[in-house]
Amino acid sequence: MRRYLRLLFLPLAAAQAAPPAALLNHFYATVDPITYAAIEQSAFLKEQFAPFEKRTTVRNDSTYSGLYFYGLQTYFEFFAEGEGERKKGDAGLALGLEQPGASEALREQWQRLRPAEVTTVTRELGSRPAPWFRMASFQETRANSAVPGFRLFSMEYAPGFLEAWGTGPRGSIRLADILAAYCEKLGQAEKRRTTLLANVSRVEIAGPAAGLKLRSQQLQSAGWKVTQKSSGIIKCKGPNSTVILLPSPEPQSVRRVVFTLQKPSPARTETIGRSTLRLNGRTAVWTF
Repeated sequence: MRRYLRLLFLPLAAAQAAPPAALLNHFYATVDPITYAAIEQSAFLKEQFAPFEKRTTVRNDSTYSGLYFYGLQTYFEFFAEGEGERKKGDAGLALGLEQPGASEALREQWQRLRPAEVTTVTRELGSRPAPWFRMASFQETRANSAVPGFRLFSMEYAPGFLEAWGTGPRGSIRLADILAAYCEKLGQAEKRRTTLLANVSRVEIAGPAAGLKLRSQQLQSAGWKVTQKSSGIIKCKGPNSTVILLPSPEPQSVRRVVFTLQKPSPARTETIGRSTLRLNGRTAVWTF
């Protein structure tokens, strides 16, 4: 009987021990001033590729300005080299948690690698701050990262954020609802339906091997499937996207990003500063 009870509760124990499902929320890349200016000025990117916003974000832990492009369930942002403490190539990955309380569960997983924490990030809306998301991460900052130039953290949106924002489904913490609300607030809801971008499907980041290994361990702890080739290249496959980590003696940097498109695009190439965006059919590839 005791053996039967142990067997009966094994699936429950395994489910409790499993890490929370961590989606790709967004990535960011820091580019040279020429490329940053070209991205900001590109009519194609802003009018045909995706809903766009240039925004200064005021948080309880930092203030920064960047360029944002919104997809259906993922988004991405660019920062300019030399602004504040940002260096050329600085990159980041944010994981999205859509289960209440998942931040604490993920922190427990990351704690096995290095000291980790969960903090509440607020965002200024109008003239006062509102809870924005819960962030799980190592105990690190942009200026003092466990992997210099490459940050990895998670975002679990606050249930009251959309209500404070004034649009979107009340209580939702799903990124798809957050992004729809952003575009609605920007007056770009219709543009979101007609532009090309669907989602980020693959991000390739290069950097020193030791740092890439630590970040791959974090992704694995978040439930991603991680495999390493003999060449040292690490493939990290998540529920909605893939991250490729490329060993390089150079500082961290986003090398290439693959996007899925909402509708077929004729083959075309856009030169954007020192980067190139190639579209063909249902995919687009941005090389830096």
